[in-house]
Amino acid sequence: MAALLLGLWFSGAGAAEFLELEFTREGGGRYRLVSEIRIDAPADGVYEVLADYPGLPRLSSIFEEGRVLEPIEDGRGLVYLKVKGCVLFFCREVEMVEQLEVDPPREMIVVIDPARSDLDFGRAIWTVIPEGDGCRVLYELEMEPDFWIPPVIGPAVVEAVLHRRGLRAARRLEALASGQEVPPEIAVERS
Repeated sequence: MAALLLGLWFSGAGAAEFLELEFTREGGGRYRLVSEIRIDAPADGVYEVLADYPGLPRLSSIFEEGRVLEPIEDGRGLVYLKVKGCVLFFCREVEMVEQLEVDPPREMIVVIDPARSDLDFGRAIWTVIPEGDGCRVLYELEMEPDFWIPPVIGPAVVEAVLHRRGLRAARRLEALASGQEVPPEIAVERS
């Protein structure tokens, strides 16, 4: 499930690397994700790419649609995001309306509107920290889906999927945030 909310991480051939990735199931149906990644791209550029909801499909095929419902004014805005992801045999499309609180170019807080979303609860914090010529991106997520997730899809399985799928997406983030073309070998493939 969190794969649909985090398709943005890479470690490997590019300069981007995971510093931390942990996905856990809390009491009831609540999940928690904490990750930190180092990106070889300017912090301002990384923030701009992450805050560009209509452009999110450039990062990962899980992002089907992103749009601005109410433009950001006085640090607040309203956005819509539709994602689709699969973990093992379980595939799910999720629609979310999110209230944004932003402090560019450092932080973005996302709060799900459960009345207009497929989550009973959702809150995420993106923090972009400049570091030399690049930056670190911290991501903290708590969510509670309003749908059933098969028990076989436990935290270890989801964490492995997040790591594997995120490898290419973070390279895309790095390229886009640096103002470069995404290399064809890591371009998003649409089916």
